[in-house]
This record gives sequence, structure tokens and C-alpha cells, in this order.
Amino acid sequence: MTEGLIRILRHGGSADRMAAAEALAALGPATLPALLSALADPDPRLRMWAAYTLGLTRNPEAVPALLSALEDGDPGVVKWAAAALRNIRGAAGGCRFC
Repeated sequence: MTEGLIRILRHGGSADRMAAAEALAALGPATLPALLSALADPDPRLRMWAAYTLGLTRNPEAVPALLSALEDGDPGVVKWAAAALRNIRGAAGGCRFC
């Protein structure tokens, strides 16, 4: 199921990508490895959607990878990595790593 949703993040239309991101986030921590892997994909669109989805999960285990994504060459990836870090920080009541 996770791999199918990742494929939609990679190739789907905007509405489908948004729905896939929400579905992945709802699946919980089990999706973290796939999302972290997608954050390192050569396709900047997939990296951007992975960052967006990691923000939806609000999982603090994603912080190191998201911090690295702040140095991505694609501005969309940087934007969504920063937003994801803010979401995680907000969910934690102020994350000391964010």
C-alpha cells in the first residue's frame, strides 16, 4: 500500500498527490522509511511531496532528514521541509531540534 501511495506522489496529479500524502500520514510511523527514502529521490517533485507528507505526520524522527532537505537545490523542497519542521515543532510544543 505504501509503495502505491509513493507512486502517486511521484506521478499523480495535484489532487491525487494531496490525497496520497494524507493517506500516508494517516498510516503512521510505518511510512517513515518510505518517506525518508523519497526525500532523497532524484525527482524534486517527489522530494517536495515527501517533505510535505512528513510535515503531516508530525513525526520528530523525520527532523534530521528535513534539516538536510533545507539545503536542497530545489526551492519547493526547501519550502516544504521548512513547513514540515514548523509542523513538527508545533505538534511537540516546541521541538528543541527544529
